[in-house]
Amino acid sequence: MPERETRIEFSGTVVRIEADGFGIIKFDHPIGPSSNTLGFFSSSTSSALPFDDLRPGAHVIGMAEADERDIAAIKQLVVTSRST
Repeated sequence: MPERETRIEFSGTVVRIEADGFGIIKFDHPIGPSSNTLGFFSSSTSSALPFDDLRPGAHVIGMAEADERDIAAIKQLVVTSRST
């Protein structure tokens, strides 16, 4: 049976970002069919993300693709407040 993939709006906090542009976001509320609590982003999968403003602790909103897997793929990201 094919997996359902859904684009879902989210809000969350950046918990980790690596020098190579890979990062993890913890959602404020679970999203998607499997109630994902985490999402990942990467500079290799999207050049449109605001990498200059991303820091651990920054609050973000955006759009993610979520399906039956345990982690969602971040497709759009906007920094709403920077970490201090």
